[in-house]
Amino acid sequence: MAKTDNTQQNVDGDEIRRIYAEKAREAGILLEDDDLVLVGQCAQVADNIADLDTSIAEHGVVVGTEANPRTNPALTEVRQQRVALAKLMAVVDARINAVTADGARAPGGQQGVRQPYTGDGSQNQQRDQARQRGAGSKRAGGAR
Repeated sequence: MAKTDNTQQNVDGDEIRRIYAEKAREAGILLEDDDLVLVGQCAQVADNIADLDTSIAEHGVVVGTEANPRTNPALTEVRQQRVALAKLMAVVDARINAVTADGARAPGGQQGVRQPYTGDGSQNQQRDQARQRGAGSKRAGGAR
């Protein structure tokens, strides 16, 4: 499914299954049963997202009464489902890429779906500490 503009592209479970069948075909592999389970989970999550998007479109982002408006709970759930889908897709992509004959990139020029960031922030602390050490040496008359 080609994306023609910058709007969000929504896919359903059937499209997810088609995408992974095509990736496996291009990689010259057959998906194993456990791979198919993961693809099925991706498809179910994609269908959940489609249902939630429909609910949001129907009911809006704010629900409740005028006196007591509140954010549509589907907004929170759709965000969580999108995170789950990205994680599942990253696992399936990694499994497909792991079995390619030469370990080269999968066809299509991409290495798969980027997983959501789940770090603890320590790499940011290390970077900031290095920057502070560098700034300290400049203030102390060190080389510029």
